[in-house]
Amino acid sequence: MSPPSGYLLLGNRDFDLDYRRIDAAASRNPGGPEAILRQRIVREMVDLASGNSNGHHPLGFESGKGDLRDCVTAYLQSDPQRPADFRLVFREIGAATPGELPRRELLAVRARYGVNSVYAHVCGRLGRRLGDRQPGLDRFGDRAPGDGGSEAARRAELEAKRAIAHAWAGQRPLASSRPLGQARPPSLSQASGARRPGRVVGTGWPERVN
Repeated sequence: MSPPSGYLLLGNRDFDLDYRRIDAAASRNPGGPEAILRQRIVREMVDLASGNSNGHHPLGFESGKGDLRDCVTAYLQSDPQRPADFRLVFREIGAATPGELPRRELLAVRARYGVNSVYAHVCGRLGRRLGDRQPGLDRFGDRAPGDGGSEAARRAELEAKRAIAHAWAGQRPLASSRPLGQARPPSLSQASGARRPGRVVGTGWPERVN
């Protein structure tokens, strides 16, 4: 029997609320940028689960912005004619037990810019101070801030850091993270479309943003 392929997506309460805010805005403005963004988020989640996407580039450490060397960012556009203005940040984590799927923990999906940018939220959710280096993350190396250069360079760096994360027993999900297949709120079910497989679905927590 061949080993299973793809990844198990995990999400925590904060990621769920990030999505629900965007979903609520998209529902109020079905023809607007929020609806485009919602569609892009769901597509990225489906591609992350299947392995068709590995994110855009790994993140690094920058004083004042936090140590996110174990994290990866994916670019999202709310306007196809403009540069990507949202980021989906996740972590690679090995399988919980041998033979199971490796995991991808979705940490935040928020606007790139602003005082409370997506990266500040990710640091807060991981319990990391913006000015501190995390000694355990030295295994991921020291990369300069930026988008990682050429596509080939980004792909090689993503593969190397994914292997490090999968091999490191200290890379564990947040206590609040759960597999995204435990429930299917109507919002994410409708956004993903009835024809999509049931793997990538909402966390099912009761909070909703109206």
